[in-house]
Amino acid sequence: MTSTSTKNVVKTETSTSSQKEVVRIGVASLVIVLLLAIGIVPRVLRNREARDIVHASTVLQPEVIVIHPQVAPAQTSLVLPGNLQPMYSASVFARTNGYIEKRFVDIGSHVKAGQLLALISTPEVDQQLNQARADVLQATAALQQAKASLQQAQANLDLSRTTRDRYLHLDGTRAVTPQSVDEANQTFNARTADVAAANANVSVADASVKSRKANVERLTQMQGFERVVAPFDGVITARNVEQGDLVNDGSDNGARSLFSIAQSDILRVQVEVPQSAALDIKQGQQAILSVQERPGRQYTATVARDAESVNLAARTMLTEVQVDNHDGSLVPGMYGEIKFVITHPQKSLIIPTTALVIDKNGTHVVAVTADDKVHFIPVDVSQDMGSQIEISTGLHGGESLVTNPSDLLSEGQRVSLAE
Repeated sequence: MTSTSTKNVVKTETSTSSQKEVVRIGVASLVIVLLLAIGIVPRVLRNREARDIVHASTVLQPEVIVIHPQVAPAQTSLVLPGNLQPMYSASVFARTNGYIEKRFVDIGSHVKAGQLLALISTPEVDQQLNQARADVLQATAALQQAKASLQQAQANLDLSRTTRDRYLHLDGTRAVTPQSVDEANQTFNARTADVAAANANVSVADASVKSRKANVERLTQMQGFERVVAPFDGVITARNVEQGDLVNDGSDNGARSLFSIAQSDILRVQVEVPQSAALDIKQGQQAILSVQERPGRQYTATVARDAESVNLAARTMLTEVQVDNHDGSLVPGMYGEIKFVITHPQKSLIIPTTALVIDKNGTHVVAVTADDKVHFIPVDVSQDMGSQIEISTGLHGGESLVTNPSDLLSEGQRVSLAE
């Protein structure tokens, strides 16, 4: 009896435990369902709202803003920087060794061509010149002596010729012996050789005189280099010597220049003209020079020459303009700006820089056709003006160009024009 009761109690407890486990599983399942509902339902609602918005909208294509290219003016301005340089400049060196005896100019001095700048004392050259002149006198005396010897040899030759001729007429008449005739011939031959030797001596003496005279002329020129003169009209821009300084001729690698001189009546400015405008600037064309130190004043310049070759690295052409500076208002070394007025031979169009696309497909713009489709147009750029680009070929005018095209746009894609 007791055993049966115990079994019933165990069964009751087991059944109660099973019911509790079922309840716990049910509660856990309910919680999971609630959590899923909390996470999924809002997302489904948002997707439904977005889908409703998309379906409610009539615009399904990308919106773009378009502009129309503007016709470039027939003339444009090109401003380029440059440094003012003298028309001619030179460093004046000494051509002889000596001491600065006197200096006549200083920096800022205006000089004329041939004007004396400094005087160099060269006592050694003076002594060499005196010796060379004495050598000329000695060589001249030797030449006169050689000529006298030639005359004596010529007289002896004439006498031997006469004697020989007489003996030849008497040969065979027994008036003279054959030995006498032979001696007369030998004497004539000897006198002929003497004349030839005397002529050679005269030539040597004459060459010696010419050599001595050439040395005199050289030393005379060296003595003339004692006077340091200006090579052309200009202004002394540097003075590197003072009275009493020892100077060497310019052939010495360590020699320093005495003066620097520049001609600034006409100044030149060399500028690097971009390739896009190089062919439009012609020799003789007028330009405008302006410098910051002369506000409100413009100087008329003239294109003098160009390199006729484009620099491969910079894609520019070196061009030189010249400006009149006889009033001295400009100074070499100043910084200035040259303004060119360029006349375009053919019509070109201007677009914003943002409308230009440069990628693997080349340089092009993105146009929108009449049926609102994208079309890529290759173009050539003639001038970059900063915020604007000048297009030389590719556009005809009137196209609708996307102002800031996206990389996602493709050929033939339909777009929507923004208001």
